[in-house]
Amino acid sequence: MITFTRVTQTQDEATGLLTPVTTTITGEAVQVRGNPQRYAALGLRLDTMPTLLVTPSTYPLLAHTGAFVLPGDTTEWNGESYTVKDVDPVAPDGRVIVARVVVAK
Repeated sequence: MITFTRVTQTQDEATGLLTPVTTTITGEAVQVRGNPQRYAALGLRLDTMPTLLVTPSTYPLLAHTGAFVLPGDTTEWNGESYTVKDVDPVAPDGRVIVARVVVAK
């Protein structure tokens, strides 16, 4: 099981106060070999930043939206904290079946 977390700020129109809103996306993940060209384009090191093959726990989650994992989200993998740098979903109808997620410290 893996959990990705995103914290955003929502402004209360009546009071003007900002309130943090936490979004979590869960799924199953395995570490896979990263694509060297993609890492180079992102300015990342292949040997220190894992690529995770992630299947979301719920279906359907729309790709490239706040419903699924986005760059900047955080997660824990092998006991260490990471930030999502890149998401490459397989979503034939716009709904994520699986995605390659590149994370970095």
